[in-house]
Amino acid sequence: MKFTVMFKRMIILVSFLVGLKSFAQEKKVNRENQQWIQYYTQLKFNDKWTLFTDGGFRWKNDLENSSQYIVRTGIYYKLNSSMAVGAGFAHLGFYDNSGKINRVEFRPYQEFNMSTIYKPVTIQHRFRLEERFFNPVVDDKIKSGSDFNFRFRYRLLFTVPVFKLSSTDPTKNVALSVGDEIMINAGKEIVSNVFDQNRLLIGTIVTLDKNFSASLTYNNQFASTKTVGTYNQANIIWLGVTQKINISKSK
Repeated sequence: MKFTVMFKRMIILVSFLVGLKSFAQEKKVNRENQQWIQYYTQLKFNDKWTLFTDGGFRWKNDLENSSQYIVRTGIYYKLNSSMAVGAGFAHLGFYDNSGKINRVEFRPYQEFNMSTIYKPVTIQHRFRLEERFFNPVVDDKIKSGSDFNFRFRYRLLFTVPVFKLSSTDPTKNVALSVGDEIMINAGKEIVSNVFDQNRLLIGTIVTLDKNFSASLTYNNQFASTKTVGTYNQANIIWLGVTQKINISKSK
């Protein structure tokens, strides 16, 4: 029964991606490549509260041009063994073709996470709401007067261990992750670009111990632009490092 439910979810995901590909073929699509690096930390205070912080940088055109940076932090509360809620704040900077920052974003967010295990597969759902404030940057100064919109995000991620790295420590392993994330815009300023972007994610996760892991992910990103009917498709290589720090008394 559990396997049947998981199989149906995978069929829905594949059907959505096939439809998205057909949609893309009918529009003008610009192609590019990007390279992302990201460092994540999880600071556990106790069994309920954890502070998540990450920072990253993104390039495009084979590391030739800077694209954007991101720093983000949020506090999360664990409802039970499979569900958690959180809220936080992110700051991003966007580079123009000359390598200068021409726009910044201030982004509060709230989210709900749920995970289910159908051994050996773990299924994760992430629902996130973002409030996005954009400000122009002129002569290295952030100008007043911001554009604003909401963004809704949903990510479905399947993770399955491929093989173990240790016969004595089960946390040391290599896993395969496959998922998809859809992002939808909302707000008074959103007229034609309700669809923001979609990310198809395929990657590997190497867990060296319970507190340290590294991931390498291929992200096929399909995103809207300010021009109606024109989209950007990016092939992205995404390197991530995650460190967990436990300062709780129950560690």
